[in-house]
Amino acid sequence: MPFDHIFLSVKDSNPKILLVDDNPTNIRVAAKILRQNNYNISFAQSGRDALQKARSVNFDTILLDIMMPEMDGYEVCEELKSKPETRQAPVIFLTAKTETENIVQAFEVGGADYVTKPFNSQELLSRVETQVRLKRSLEKLEKTNIDLKEANDTKDKMFSIISHDLLGPFGNIKESLEVIVTGDVEMDEKNMQSFIHSVWGSISSSYALLENLLFWARNQQGRMVYKPKIINLTSVVNDTFNLLSGVAGQKSIQMKSNLDEEQMVYADKNAVKTIIRNLVSNSIKFTKQNGIITINAKRKENGFLLVSVTDTGIGMDQEIKEDLFKKFKNEPRWGTDGEKGVGLGLVITREFVEKHGGSIWVISEEGKGSTFSFTLPQNENNF
Repeated sequence: MPFDHIFLSVKDSNPKILLVDDNPTNIRVAAKILRQNNYNISFAQSGRDALQKARSVNFDTILLDIMMPEMDGYEVCEELKSKPETRQAPVIFLTAKTETENIVQAFEVGGADYVTKPFNSQELLSRVETQVRLKRSLEKLEKTNIDLKEANDTKDKMFSIISHDLLGPFGNIKESLEVIVTGDVEMDEKNMQSFIHSVWGSISSSYALLENLLFWARNQQGRMVYKPKIINLTSVVNDTFNLLSGVAGQKSIQMKSNLDEEQMVYADKNAVKTIIRNLVSNSIKFTKQNGIITINAKRKENGFLLVSVTDTGIGMDQEIKEDLFKKFKNEPRWGTDGEKGVGLGLVITREFVEKHGGSIWVISEEGKGSTFSFTLPQNENNF
């Protein structure tokens, strides 16, 4: 087999090994030993080539010859360990020399182990397997630490939502209703209606936030039960418009639906209600007085329905768009009437859309409004 074609097409789960040696014979010998044990082999005959390949592939171990022209193994190892994208790959030095100073220098520049040439099959396999296991164990540990930090951050954010974004509004509602119950303030019918609408709006937004919080917690714990069936999306949209008409009316926002009388999708009805409610609520929040919110739908050839919620709101810049569907934002974004947003609604919306095999995205420009688009399956075959 020609040297240029030494590459193993094995499963991606198999360890990826980079052999670096300017001597093709040494590569062939090592590759044969490792290939028989299902390792995925790449090769490089120079230090420069090795660095380039290590930057593009996450190798589980790098077998690196010491004596090479232009860049010796020590220089290559130092360069690998100096870069975040390559420093995690353990380096096993290949050397025909066993002098103490060579071995010491190999460890000083970041080497994890060494193997002498000519190769002993069992020794080579044992040392490679040890480094592969160590690297994968460290990667799992690092991922666990990241997950734990994310869980703690999420817990802190949830407590913040409960203590501030829920407790605060409910406290205001309690005090407002107390004014009516005690009769401390006299109001005519017009002012009373306005007062009641204001309290109702606070209750509605707080209830929606609490519902989103509970949905999200269940979804994260795998306790969310989905019962997909053929449902009328038009009916869900109309119900949502009726539910949010009071909030929209306070800002004189007009809500329009261009959906067919019976626009059917195959989905979980409660999840779809949450998706539509969150997107319309979001549009109301960031649309100024006398704005317009429009919902359209279009059948796609792949069996999905493309649904869009378009508003004439304040829009957003690229930075906001990039973080829009990520878990809890560090800073709240305030609506056009001072409504506070914690971003949880859009996180839930994305997760619910993706649970149905769909996708969601946004097109927006500052000062010119936003269009949130998502897809849902139209039949069971596409769920």
